[in-house]
Amino acid sequence: MQTRTEPQQQRSRDKRDRVLAAAAALLQEVPYDEIGTRQIADRAEVSVGSLYRFFPDKDAIFSALSATWLDKVLELMDAQLAAPPPAIGALVDRIVEAFAEFFRAEPGYRQVSLGSQALRMPPGAGAQNDEQLAGRLRAVLTGHYGVPDDGALGRRLLLVVRLTEFMLNQAFRTDPGGDPWVLAELKVLLRRYMSAG
Repeated sequence: MQTRTEPQQQRSRDKRDRVLAAAAALLQEVPYDEIGTRQIADRAEVSVGSLYRFFPDKDAIFSALSATWLDKVLELMDAQLAAPPPAIGALVDRIVEAFAEFFRAEPGYRQVSLGSQALRMPPGAGAQNDEQLAGRLRAVLTGHYGVPDDGALGRRLLLVVRLTEFMLNQAFRTDPGGDPWVLAELKVLLRRYMSAG
């Protein structure tokens, strides 16, 4: 579900962003089913009327929040790949550490990723995001590191993306800082999958 209107003025964009930030913060404190638009508006310090100018209902707010997270994940990957280090192992370390920090720092994201808060995403959005992440990795591995683009590379990198998500969930399931052992094992797995053969 989309927003009612895409804000044109900076002041309106700021209000919309405050609504999304408030919704994310509430996810850390309150079960999704107990969050209402009035709570979100109060936390965002906007009127309920202003909130409804941008979002028709609560589901639309959280759908927009999910879409924002998917965009941030792509931006985060782009930042890690922008100036690749000399070795794939160093790239793996950089990616795992950046995504672990995202789990630690992004309000509400960990709760949703771990399944303690259930949000609906637009159909296919998660799979499309995975494919975009894998495509970005493929371009860097083949173009910068000379990894052969054999018939299995694309499938292997899609596994990389999905394994990373799974292992990050394992790392943060009981440790809000991320279990160091699980994060280290993730790096071992990714080094193998992102190398040739």
